[in-house]
Amino acid sequence: MDTLLIIKITSSALGLFIAWYIWHKKRHNEKVICYVGQKCDAVLYSSYAKFLGLPIENLGILYYFILLFGYGAHSAFPDFGGKIFIFALFIVSGAGFLFSIYLTLVQLLSLKEFCTWCLTSAFLTSLIFISAIASLEDGLSGFLLETRPVILMIHVLAMALGIGLATVTDIFFFKFLKDFKISHFEKEVLRTLSQVIWLALGLVIISGIGLFLPYIGEYSESSKFIVKMLIVAVLILNGAVLNLFITPRLTAISFGGHHIHIPGELHYARKISFALGAVSIISWYTAFILGSLRSIPFSASNSFLIYLGLLVVGITGSQIMERNIAKKGEVYNKIHGQN
Repeated sequence: MDTLLIIKITSSALGLFIAWYIWHKKRHNEKVICYVGQKCDAVLYSSYAKFLGLPIENLGILYYFILLFGYGAHSAFPDFGGKIFIFALFIVSGAGFLFSIYLTLVQLLSLKEFCTWCLTSAFLTSLIFISAIASLEDGLSGFLLETRPVILMIHVLAMALGIGLATVTDIFFFKFLKDFKISHFEKEVLRTLSQVIWLALGLVIISGIGLFLPYIGEYSESSKFIVKMLIVAVLILNGAVLNLFITPRLTAISFGGHHIHIPGELHYARKISFALGAVSIISWYTAFILGSLRSIPFSASNSFLIYLGLLVVGITGSQIMERNIAKKGEVYNKIHGQN
């Protein structure tokens, strides 16, 4: 058995133990003891402890079990499943790596607390993914070239999923505001949609990298590709600000969470939410259109300026819409005798 395979199997086993340990403790309502610091419970019982309604530790158990079984089977039967099987394990390990980055950013930027078990798991997912890359027989570029049709299909489906959900999320957001407030149920719906959008964005990133690396020289000179990657970067930043800063703030304000009250904060946060929603939907549609074109008749800088112009128009429109909703809200409050 080669060293890289041992690393992947061992890391998967350790990760499975960590996920099971957290699951066991939470199931029995026991305090999770951190081996460094005492803030694990603040993370493990936070609003980010579930993804798509499923506890993160359950997803961790599934993730590590798949890898442990997969790499164990590959160790015992080297020809088991062929290259498609290796590709599937590679995708799973890559998805876990990106998800661990997301969870680490949640701890760093939103919760401002750290769980050492979670950080250890993130380290293990990174180790597994790096080992998976290093163990590819034909090298990473050769592997990506061979699986390019599958990667392209994943990329297109992820883009379609992202653009569809971004549209639905904005529609639901405005629909939920018809009574000038967002209920707990509506908040959870928006949270779930947002998480699926993050999933789609993660798939776009993974598949995009897979399409880029074998043709790094060609794509590096492509205006279309450069602009599309800049837009993806905007989507990542936009999503991070919305989900890690603005949404938790809105939740704390709306549902009585612990926070330092600032006059006018709800109105300010709502304006930002509308602006970020406009950025999201314009960026998804623009990236999708760029991906559908063979080439664009503009330089990367001019194309990006056009995109920025669209953002300005979209953000301006979102603020006009927010103002109209705010005015209707004032009338609604007066009619119902609210301050």
